[in-house]
Amino acid sequence: MTTELSKQHYFYLWSHRFVEDLSDTVIARICFGITANLDDRRNSYEGHVGHSVVFRDVWSGTERQMRELESRLKTAFQEYLVSGHRNYQYEWVDENIAYETVLNWVEWEVQNTFIEIQKVNVA
Repeated sequence: MTTELSKQHYFYLWSHRFVEDLSDTVIARICFGITANLDDRRNSYEGHVGHSVVFRDVWSGTERQMRELESRLKTAFQEYLVSGHRNYQYEWVDENIAYETVLNWVEWEVQNTFIEIQKVNVA
């Protein structure tokens, strides 16, 4: 029997570089999240940022696993999550953390905690 939380979902990471308007500084932040449909999620981001988006790293598993992985990442990087309007916290890790740091953290979690989760080739 397939329940809602056992359907296949994806956890993704991508890096977004942009120029901050006030300082004219190039900033790179790491976006993460979960989705049931990578193409729809990618289209949504592209509509917001105005250019092509490529998920650099993607894993697949059940929705329950993906939500737990995402929750653990939010806890581990809590002090580095980007806050916006009205202090709304986004699924973006700020520029003080390197992409490889987040990637290594996720890969460790997958190998040691979520062994059913599989890395997806997005090339």
